[in-house]
Amino acid sequence: MADVKVPVPLASWYKPTNGDEDQLTRWDIGVVDASQASEIDTFLIFNNRKGLEDVPDMQNAAIMTKDSNGGNTGELVEGQWIEVRVDEIDTGFNKIGWDSIENVAVSRPIKTTGSTTNVDGTFTPNVGSHTTTSGEVSLLGVKNDGDLINAKGNYVKVQLLCRIPGNASAGLINFRTRITYQYV
Repeated sequence: MADVKVPVPLASWYKPTNGDEDQLTRWDIGVVDASQASEIDTFLIFNNRKGLEDVPDMQNAAIMTKDSNGGNTGELVEGQWIEVRVDEIDTGFNKIGWDSIENVAVSRPIKTTGSTTNVDGTFTPNVGSHTTTSGEVSLLGVKNDGDLINAKGNYVKVQLLCRIPGNASAGLINFRTRITYQYV
């Protein structure tokens, strides 16, 4: 019996200019002094950008931070120094990281309210075939041309910044910003 490859969501991050050469794999905040905030950086987070076939939707997607080893330790993560603004749902910035007292992740939902149009029709989260029993759809996985108008259901625009408290330790801090999601 041959192995059957099950499709999975295809998450990718892009600069807001959305060119094919604009994919990002790291966010370099640069030097930020204690009691200061970094510049605001904007990202497009896609599911299945320019996909020729449908993949699963990214359901219940959320953005969070982890330490460089994927854990929940360190000043940046436990102090919730990273803040996010999700364009589709937020008017201000929200802290993300880890609450060490409650022992839970502090994440922010990411979702789109836009629609994607392709040769098969127009698809909108939580409408028709994109209403799921396991939760709200955050980012569609339908095929798309990657255009910011035609693929609005496949991506979300987020803004990130780092706000460092005055009592922060000096030095280089490596960390991860990541998206969690479910799919069926």
